[in-house]
Amino acid sequence: MSASGYEECITRVLNDADISIVRVEERSFPGERWILVWVEEDSVAAAQSLAGTIEQELNSVHVTENESLAVTFRPHRVDAEKPRTSTPKSGLGSSKVDQLIQLLEARSRTSDALPSLKYMEDPRASLAAVGASRHHIVYGRRGVGKTALLLEAKRLAEREGHVTTWVNAHTLRLMDSSTAFLMIAENVLTSLVQRAGTSQAESFARLKELSDDVARLRAAGGDIALGEAIADLNRALRAVLREGIVRLYLYLDDFYLFPIRSQPHLLDYLASMLRDCDGWLKVTSIERLTRPFEPSSRIGIEIPHDVSKIDLDVTLEDPEVTQKFLESVLKNYTETVGIAKPSSITRGAALGRLILGSGGVPRDYLNLFASSIVAARSRTNAREVGQEDVADAAGKAARGKLRDLAQDVSDDSASSLTSALEYLSSCVRGAGYTYFRVDVAQKSHPAYEVLARLVDLRFAHLIQATLSDQHRQGVKYEAYILDLSQYSDVRLKRGLRVLDLEDGQWTFRLSGKANTRKKLRSTLFRDELRRSPVLDLEVLGRHADLNTV
Repeated sequence: MSASGYEECITRVLNDADISIVRVEERSFPGERWILVWVEEDSVAAAQSLAGTIEQELNSVHVTENESLAVTFRPHRVDAEKPRTSTPKSGLGSSKVDQLIQLLEARSRTSDALPSLKYMEDPRASLAAVGASRHHIVYGRRGVGKTALLLEAKRLAEREGHVTTWVNAHTLRLMDSSTAFLMIAENVLTSLVQRAGTSQAESFARLKELSDDVARLRAAGGDIALGEAIADLNRALRAVLREGIVRLYLYLDDFYLFPIRSQPHLLDYLASMLRDCDGWLKVTSIERLTRPFEPSSRIGIEIPHDVSKIDLDVTLEDPEVTQKFLESVLKNYTETVGIAKPSSITRGAALGRLILGSGGVPRDYLNLFASSIVAARSRTNAREVGQEDVADAAGKAARGKLRDLAQDVSDDSASSLTSALEYLSSCVRGAGYTYFRVDVAQKSHPAYEVLARLVDLRFAHLIQATLSDQHRQGVKYEAYILDLSQYSDVRLKRGLRVLDLEDGQWTFRLSGKANTRKKLRSTLFRDELRRSPVLDLEVLGRHADLNTV
């Protein structure tokens, strides 16, 4: 049935209820076709009450196997004429900047339903690797672009004609590993059955039978024995997922949200189901919240033997590359709303501080930029975002990071990490610095895991992986900087030694003191880092319950 045919049927039913149609649009998804109907705002409820009648009539004449029609109604609103105000038409008060803030807030977080505004390949990632015929786990902190990378890989796979299945572990987090596996297996089988269309081939018919069996097994609940079910699934999938015939990519996003004790079991089930098939598992997660393999029982998938690792955990070791990449991403947003480039509304020093405030994490960078514009607008007649605006926005963003902390870990771990963060921040600032060193010899100490978790949660950032001691041969350090949110209050302390970024290069200044800023070229930067305090992990460990982290 054509779109006009749908509209004729819908119009006939709605006319009887004295409801007028404004417009009709159609959206197609695997297995479903949605008809969106706009009516006057005060008629939505009455129209929606007729949705079932309309769907029944449409489905009776729209005969397509494995596809159903759904109808939903949307309100048609006419924007009232906006009153004229004295809002400036240029600078940060323009309507283009309004649109930019809305776009940044709406599109900084990607999902299967809302992909990136425009995918920009991070030089630290490898899109080609993710698309290879190999199981992959993509590690990275929140917001580094794991989901965006997989979504682009999924788009390219679908363009090549491969079958894809997307699952977010957030929907599985309250399930045990057996039930979660059956849920994913059912999604995989549904995707393959939909690909079969009206094919009567025995292999596809067997997949349809198995899909029904898996659904019944999952619905039965209780203590589920999966051994025979997995063997049946693997046998049926091997008949279809053959090289050059059908390839499947199974994307499992935000895997760290699934209970860590059950993670090896779920991955083991999925890898067993896809064994010797042209079917590949692509997982995103946070490394320190992930356990893909249990050595004692040999359950799970082991890196690098069974699965390859792709690491997107960004650092500030090469800030120039990071700044160029993130500004290219931001430029997509500014150009979309008609602003030539980020520097049109942002001072150069503020662009550098955005890198520092975000730790190089793309989502944090975009959100921080939007918040910085809002902060700048609080100043009278502000035309550009300045450094102080970024600092102000970074301080407010700290609350969001604390919420992430509470969501990502258990209550006991959250309390322990919060206590460790308070000590770390006060210790480093108390010494008059915003950056610090860690003796590499202490990396085996259990408290190093505490520091690593705080880095994962973006409360501190690695800026130098190897820093030698000028006076003691063989002694090496890692150098870190506190997140900008931990020292963004300019009233915090006068004379605080602060590192900033400008055009991808490190600079130094003393807070509250004029004419102290200087550029830090390679040797000067290392010399400055060598003056910073050394964090004693033994003491840090006393401020955290190491058994809960």
